[in-house]
Amino acid sequence: MSSGSRLSRRGFLGAAAAGALTALGSTGTARAADAVEQRYAAPGPRPVTAADVTGYRLVYPADLGAGDVLAPIVTWGNGTGSTPAAYDGLLRHLASWGFAVVASVSTATAKGTEMLDGARYLVAQNGAAGSVFEGRLDTGRVGAAGHSQGAGGAVNATTASGGLITTTVPVALPDERWVSPGDEFYPERLTHPVFFLGGSQDVIIAPPATLRGFYDRVPGAAAMAVLTGAGHNVIQGNGGGFRGYLTAWLRYRLAGDGTAAGAFTGTTPEITTNSAWQNQALKNLSRGAAADE
Repeated sequence: MSSGSRLSRRGFLGAAAAGALTALGSTGTARAADAVEQRYAAPGPRPVTAADVTGYRLVYPADLGAGDVLAPIVTWGNGTGSTPAAYDGLLRHLASWGFAVVASVSTATAKGTEMLDGARYLVAQNGAAGSVFEGRLDTGRVGAAGHSQGAGGAVNATTASGGLITTTVPVALPDERWVSPGDEFYPERLTHPVFFLGGSQDVIIAPPATLRGFYDRVPGAAAMAVLTGAGHNVIQGNGGGFRGYLTAWLRYRLAGDGTAAGAFTGTTPEITTNSAWQNQALKNLSRGAAADE
């Protein structure tokens, strides 16, 4: 799904159409019982700042290193034709929960190359004398997340990372009919936990049945959930109804957050009983993140 990909030629208009189908349920309004989703959909406790470097938008806690807490890294991939500005609220939200986010400015992230390079850039900055990131990042905890063709890029960045990236969140990962030769992704090659997110009204590009197929191809730890009433582009802006559980997953996998883990693990994981979601599936996940890797 490069700039000349099938998704670029045919699917971007389809993405817009799917977004127009978004129903009122796309906000994913949580019930009182869905405490984990509500907690992580709310702004986090950290102040946020941002900076631009060649090829990337950096969004991170303004108080990096406060309390001697290292920031996990998240590398972000945009959907076709989009830039980090289309996801600004979401990226700032993640930073408010303690993540250092590096978002490629590329509008064609399907191969995952820019995303992996972004993760490596922040890892290098952690060891660079005088960098704002020096000694303040948790370089052993790196995640990849992205939307649409950026979701494919997140899978590709992970599988090419040699173990650097330890969790993946593809949002609206496109059906393979939209993928051009050279942009293919292979969920069966993921060896670290992955969380597939999609919308029930995303019937053109990333239908729920397609996401279930990707989930089934993952040999190890995985989760999936479909937001009822959501179209293809609901993730844009501040993340919409996806924001709470996306943040909780990253906190669970990259920060060892036991509260966040409750959405996906335990006797009755919260996400499986949340009426704002459907098509939920979980496999091979444990409450202790390291045990799944």
